Amino acid sequence: MATILHVLLLVLLHAAVLAGILAVVLGLSGNFILLGLALLVAALGHFHHLSLWLWFGLLALAVVGEIVEALLGMVTARGFGATRWGVIGTFVGGLLGAAAGTAWIPLVGSVIGAFVGAFVGAFAGERLRGAPTGDSARAGAGAFLGKVASTAFKLAIGVLFAFFTLRAAYALM
Repeated sequence: MATILHVLLLVLLHAAVLAGILAVVLGLSGNFILLGLALLVAALGHFHHLSLWLWFGLLALAVVGEIVEALLGMVTARGFGATRWGVIGTFVGGLLGAAAGTAWIPLVGSVIGAFVGAFVGAFAGERLRGAPTGDSARAGAGAFLGKVASTAFKLAIGVLFAFFTLRAAYALM
């Protein structure tokens, strides 16, 4: 009976980990879901297989991931030639795009909207400043690539969280 319960708990943990990773892909704070799962598994194992120090390291990594996500689109747009107008447009466009995308297509719309919104925001900001279309498009492309890179970075962090959490859970068996 205990074995069936262990298997059921592991299946539930796997489902929760996949939900956390999916949340990261959808632009939500899935890494904090994964961090909570890691804390639960660590506490169940009396912090033997996943130490409190490792958990605090994962917490720091989650915070870094959020900061990178917030800044990378703007920094990349700047690297592609965006001025302050384009950088502000990247930030505002990403937020508005995510909100509009969620209203348009629940779940995946937020991701599509954030990517497209970052591009459109940078492009519009540069055009409002009076930049040529080509320069504005280059700034928008930088914002888009930065958003893609920040999502990939957060996804890599989420996979790392999943690894440590599942490794600790299997060690409890």
